[in-house]
Amino acid sequence: MSEGGARTMWTRRQVLGTGAALAGNLALGVARVGAKTAKGATTATDEHAAAGGHKAASDEALRAVIRDDLQKLVAARAVTVDDPWVLMHAVLALGRDAKHGNEPILDYVTRQWLEPVASGGHQWPAFPRNKEAHPNHFLEIMYATGVPADRVFPSRTGPVTRADLTGAAKALFSPAMEGDELSWTVSVFTADMHPEADAFTNADGRPFTVSAVVEAAVQSAEAGYADTIAAMRGTKKYDRSAVQGYSCNGTHVIYGILDALRNGYRGNRLPERATVLMQAALFRLGPEVELIDRVIGGGGAPTAQLNADAAKLQFLGHSIENLTFARRHGIYTPTPAEQSAAQRAEEQLAAIAHKLVATYDLDELARQVPRAYGLILGDACHALHAVEHDAA
Repeated sequence: MSEGGARTMWTRRQVLGTGAALAGNLALGVARVGAKTAKGATTATDEHAAAGGHKAASDEALRAVIRDDLQKLVAARAVTVDDPWVLMHAVLALGRDAKHGNEPILDYVTRQWLEPVASGGHQWPAFPRNKEAHPNHFLEIMYATGVPADRVFPSRTGPVTRADLTGAAKALFSPAMEGDELSWTVSVFTADMHPEADAFTNADGRPFTVSAVVEAAVQSAEAGYADTIAAMRGTKKYDRSAVQGYSCNGTHVIYGILDALRNGYRGNRLPERATVLMQAALFRLGPEVELIDRVIGGGGAPTAQLNADAAKLQFLGHSIENLTFARRHGIYTPTPAEQSAAQRAEEQLAAIAHKLVATYDLDELARQVPRAYGLILGDACHALHAVEHDAA
């Protein structure tokens, strides 16, 4: 697998970036977006206070607090927008039957945005990259929410099934796909093809194996997390590194590897390598939040607080989602120290979720910076998926 080839379409990384880049995206014209002050709205900035003092609560009680706030946010906002990226995240959080108005979101998104892509002399149904942000992102959400292979969707070119979309994903696969952008494809391909029968060809007749795709994703994760692993082992100070430039602040590349393990892939010492990556990912929980506060949240201005909380929402929600998934499928069991760090992360997430529904003027953000507003909604869906999945 090569990672060559220039990126020619918009991806979420180009919009959101990570770390300091998020401050620029959210700060564009958000001078008046900050803490509400009218009619008794909360202005607390202390995370423990904003979480409602639930530090001593049980894990499930804390998750119930998070779910309550995030469900309000997702149900009131994420399902109402006309943005396929946000809507598909709402499906991840609420399930495959979630609706946009009176129509299932899955039907609405496929009907509106699925389009034919020519390759190898054939037309293949696919979502434009500038809509789904990552290759096979929407299809991965269909797999994650248990959409049957024979589920039929409307589209401009006629009825399409989930199996048709999977076939198109194989046909349109390119070895030029960036390593950290393989995660969603890894989830789809490992679910669709068993390790002992993982060969496929794309529309140009080029042969591949899913195992090679998984290996490329793992190597990319290891490269991105190299400095984090060094910091975890005490040989380097934790700071900005390659991992912050990865999709979703380096969290989703871990999810794809966990999904490969869940689906039976074990080659090239994958379980051992995944263990080190999970240890590094959990090690980041404290230092990364401190880094976000230092780089983005300085000064105490409302916009800086919103920027920092948005970055932490993304990082913490995805990180807890990864740990929840790993524990649920028996892939990784955290140590007591890691569990304590995860508990602290959930407390921080609870605080942020509460501020998003009770403190920040998201209506103003939607008017002034709609793209940033959409990103917050998408990340809120990931965070809700993390705590809902754990309760299932």
